[in-house]
Amino acid sequence: MSLGLVNIRPDIESPVVGADATNETKPILNLTYYLNENLALNTAAGITRHTFSAGGATLGKASMAPFHLMLQYHFMPKSDFSPYVGAGIHHTVFFDKSGPVFDGLRGFPADTGAVLQAGFDYAVNKDYFINFDVKKFYLETDVRPGGGGAKIETLKLDPLLIGLAVGRHF
Repeated sequence: MSLGLVNIRPDIESPVVGADATNETKPILNLTYYLNENLALNTAAGITRHTFSAGGATLGKASMAPFHLMLQYHFMPKSDFSPYVGAGIHHTVFFDKSGPVFDGLRGFPADTGAVLQAGFDYAVNKDYFINFDVKKFYLETDVRPGGGGAKIETLKLDPLLIGLAVGRHF
C-alpha cells in the first residue's frame, strides 16, 4: 500500500481547435497485491477535476473518478531498486460538470479502456519503499446535447499520470 501524489496530464484530441484541459496534481492511494514473486495486481483510488477550454475560452469543469485494475510484472522484486511494467483496464466515470458550455450538455458517459504502466519501487528499509510510476490511460467520451440527441463529438482525453508515493509492505 502506498500514499502519494499524482500529476494528471490530459492529452486532448478533438476536432475543436485549441481544445485543452488543465493538468491537476492530487493525492492517490495505491494498493498492490502480489500473486507471486514477480506478478502483482494493482489498483488505485483518486478523483480529479479539470477545467476544459477551447481557443482560450473556458467551456467548463468536470470531475473524473478513474478505477483501474492492472497486472504488473516486477523484474527484480528482491532488489532495493525494483522496476516493473503493467497493463490493464480502467473504468472512468465523469460527474459534477459545470460551466458556461457544460451546463447545456448531457455528456460525458463513462468509458472503459486500456491503461499501461511503467515504474519502480525503491526500498528505504525492509518495511518502507518509495514508488515512482507513469501510467497512460486510453480514455474517450461522447459529448451530447442536454436534451438528448445525436453525439456532437467524441473527445479523446488519453491522460498521462505521473506519480510519486511512499509505501509500506504488509
